[in-house]
Amino acid sequence: MPLVEGYSSSSESEHEDKNIITSEVHEACSNKLDSKLPKKTTKRTTRHSTTKLRKLKKKRNGSGPWASWSDENDSNSDSNLDLKDDNELELMDNEEFTSKIVETSNFYGQSTKDYQGRSFLYPPIDTDIDFQKPKLSFKCFIPKTIKYKFKGHENGTTALSFFPKSGHMFLSGGNDNTLRLWDVYHERKCLRDYLGHTRALKSFSFNDDGSKFLSSSYDQTVKMWDTETGKIITKLKLHSIPNDLTFRPLNPDEYIVGLSNSTIKHFDNRVSSKQGLVQTYDHHLSSILKLQYFPDGSKFISSSEDKTVKIWENQINVPIKHISDTSQYSMPFINIHPENNYFCTQSMDNAIYTFNMKPKYRRHPKKIFKGHSSAGYAIGLTFSPDGKYICSGDIHSNVFIWDWKTNKLLKKITIPGNKPITQISWHPQETSKVLCSGNKGTIYMLD
Repeated sequence: MPLVEGYSSSSESEHEDKNIITSEVHEACSNKLDSKLPKKTTKRTTRHSTTKLRKLKKKRNGSGPWASWSDENDSNSDSNLDLKDDNELELMDNEEFTSKIVETSNFYGQSTKDYQGRSFLYPPIDTDIDFQKPKLSFKCFIPKTIKYKFKGHENGTTALSFFPKSGHMFLSGGNDNTLRLWDVYHERKCLRDYLGHTRALKSFSFNDDGSKFLSSSYDQTVKMWDTETGKIITKLKLHSIPNDLTFRPLNPDEYIVGLSNSTIKHFDNRVSSKQGLVQTYDHHLSSILKLQYFPDGSKFISSSEDKTVKIWENQINVPIKHISDTSQYSMPFINIHPENNYFCTQSMDNAIYTFNMKPKYRRHPKKIFKGHSSAGYAIGLTFSPDGKYICSGDIHSNVFIWDWKTNKLLKKITIPGNKPITQISWHPQETSKVLCSGNKGTIYMLD
């Protein structure tokens, strides 16, 4: 028995030694394999909200096409994002901006008031024109030739529009960083300039009575001016270029701004928090090109470089209509017909398309205007006050006029300079006066 017991104990010890050696070998092999295999990443178990995902996105250093990218996790950016939301980030340096930039304005007319104390914004009484006629109440005719020429802006005019309702003046902005208000019926000279932008003008918009206007620029600012005095009412510094902006009709306190970062910002001067920002519309996928309100201010239209057109209800960040097609091009300009039944878009495929302004906002299959060239430029379009004619510039320095009902091309007027005609506006009270300008800078009046 002892021999058996001894044999048994020795065999057991040998088995234990073998088990220890085997376990050590397995452990060493597993460690070696683990060192060669890629490390496992922890699986995310929770889903972030849309706001959180936006905060986690990479931040781009600069707005140019070659700007570098940096991670949000660097340089304590996460802590900053936790303290501020997206809207506050866009406006965070507004106070510093307002303290540095000084706006000025110069008046060049004979007097800011007439003998009865009325401002120069009031229509002149020494002309035979009735400046109070409603649209669609008089018949218009096709302009024939260039009648007047205005100096305009050096290196090109980028924005142009008649004074609301009366049209006895017009406002222009250009690549020389200035805005100018021009007289139409007397000496036809600049009455007042507005200085304060540090880069070229992008767009401007009058309120309903013309007492104030908004301007936007490549310097990423939006400014609200008093038209008569040239004083600044309010201004914003944004973190992307405001490509277009417009007042809400019948409500001079509200306006929207379309940005190059694909968002549309809705501001209200009556709101004190967040610089008056009340809503952000963010369903577009690329830079905003043009904004246009419905005449009653209930809805607005937006176009983008993502080749879509959307229709929105005020302060609701869900479009009620999404207009897109596989063959559709970008539409950099929108205007509404005087009858308020249709709106037209200038397309990059050398055509003007027409859409119904009633649900379902369908495109009119037959009302398409062609013959001009618009590819590559934001070419403007305008309507005669009686709605009978539609007028457009083109890239070959021409002005085209079509008949609204028949789509027939009626007139082609060549403008000197051989530069694209990007800005065009029909006088709201005259039968055949049309303003046009473009990359040359000189402003022409046709009649």
